[in-house]
Amino acid sequence: MISFPNRFAGVLTLALALAGGPLPSQAAAAGLTLAESERIAIDRDAMLREMRAQGAAMRERAVMDGELMDPQLRVGAVNVPVDSFSLDAEDMTMLEVGVVQEFQPGKSRRLSRRQMEQLATAMDATALDRERIVRREVRKLWTQLAYLGAAQALLLEQASWVEQMRQSARARYATGEGKQLDVLQAGLDAAMLREQQLDLDRDDAMYRSQLSFWLGADEAARAQPAGLSPRSELEPLATLEARLAAHPAQLDYMRRIDAARTAEDVARELRKPAWMLDVSYGFRQNAPDGMARPDMLSAMVTVGLPLFRGDRQDRGVSAARLEAQGLNERHEDHTREMQAMLAEAWNAAHRTAELERFYESDLLPLAEQSVTAALLGWRSNRAMIDEVVMARRIALETRMKHLRLAADRALAQHEIDYFAGDAR
Repeated sequence: MISFPNRFAGVLTLALALAGGPLPSQAAAAGLTLAESERIAIDRDAMLREMRAQGAAMRERAVMDGELMDPQLRVGAVNVPVDSFSLDAEDMTMLEVGVVQEFQPGKSRRLSRRQMEQLATAMDATALDRERIVRREVRKLWTQLAYLGAAQALLLEQASWVEQMRQSARARYATGEGKQLDVLQAGLDAAMLREQQLDLDRDDAMYRSQLSFWLGADEAARAQPAGLSPRSELEPLATLEARLAAHPAQLDYMRRIDAARTAEDVARELRKPAWMLDVSYGFRQNAPDGMARPDMLSAMVTVGLPLFRGDRQDRGVSAARLEAQGLNERHEDHTREMQAMLAEAWNAAHRTAELERFYESDLLPLAEQSVTAALLGWRSNRAMIDEVVMARRIALETRMKHLRLAADRALAQHEIDYFAGDAR
């Protein structure tokens, strides 16, 4: 008797229903659910945490960019005679304390803050895009594991039947009613099922290893997908394309374009002169004869002279404008790429769903009828056992192909959900 892992026994009902009924819902999954897997994967994703930290850092930097530069404190001695280094010998000798404050040109501070806030919003959109990617990858792996579980259930059903046929063939051969070739044929069919089992076990280990990247090994071992997502009507492609504008990757580009335009405004403000205010207070000592000397107050304004704007400020404006233009071009190309990928996923889901329906309405019933006819012929000695084995093998392949179609349709739906948003 062929041995199968216990974890696939719970999906036998799904495999039996594939011959004519709809696929069960993911809600029947035992152990870790898909929603829990998505949450765990999002919480564990280091890249997502990095993006969120970068967005928070940009907002902190935005506040910093919007503030004045720190004032500078000046302390020193002024007009000290070098022959005596006396602080009371000369009238203009004094100890001076001053404060210097620099002011950036025009509205550059406010615009710089806005630019950094726009970049922070773009990073938030990048993080949302990463969330969608994580969900899509987890759902794909979940679908692959669900397919493997259902395929294992089909093999379990077929193995039970093959073992019965082997026993029957041996009994018929022992009584002289059957042929040795029938016994060999049943044994070869059992060996074929063993090979298929090994292939499915290998694929299961591979996908669980990939799932452990997102969930961790312990949580991935708890994942027991028990069914593929049910088939539903596809929304029109035009409706899905209209939702592309709200995709986080699109919002990321739009916010970065806004930031590039703000950078151009900042570059224009730098054409204006910066200026600096310097206020100082000088303490003078009394004269040697005891006469009091008044302290001195000084105030000075320094203004920048942007006289050579052609090779400095104007170049900065031109560079910022070209960067914004380049982002616009890249955004348009990215939009076309997303539209093409969405259309490809939609067409794949549409064609696969149509073929899936054809299997359910025509091929699966026909395969079961062929098995029934072959069994009746063999039991009445009007057919060879190899005809029964062939009919059962074709029926198994038909059901496996139908199951694969259901998985491929679900994988295409996951791509659609990534691009157009999850409508569930």
